[in-house]
Amino acid sequence: MGAQHLSHFYAPWSAALAAASVEPAVAPAVFTIRFEGLELPALQLALAIAGVLMARPLAPRRTQEKGALRQILVTAIMLVLAVAWVAESKPGVLFTFVVSIGLGFSGYALIELAGKEIENVIKRLFASVSDAIGTIGGKQK
Repeated sequence: MGAQHLSHFYAPWSAALAAASVEPAVAPAVFTIRFEGLELPALQLALAIAGVLMARPLAPRRTQEKGALRQILVTAIMLVLAVAWVAESKPGVLFTFVVSIGLGFSGYALIELAGKEIENVIKRLFASVSDAIGTIGGKQK
């Protein structure tokens, strides 16, 4: 995915995100759902779910070629992430929708990036352990 393709999404998304971030940190919830001791803002939850679901078909072609099962898994992961974020931080209405669209649109890339970062951390950890074992083994000879 080239930088030009990314700029078609991230340029307007960044502008919308900047405009949405001027909302109050905790928006007053008109209607809340009480569930297991949590007070969940219903409008933000609906917008988070709608944003992810509406943006998934607009995702770059590269992610759509991964297969139906991966599409469903990525969508489910992004829905869980969006709902958990709304439940935890209770963001403003516009901010919720903008971020959820971003999650839906670039969900696979986000998961792929997180996986690569975790892989790099594990590789560095094993390299450090190998070096430490090699150093200890070298000193004992």
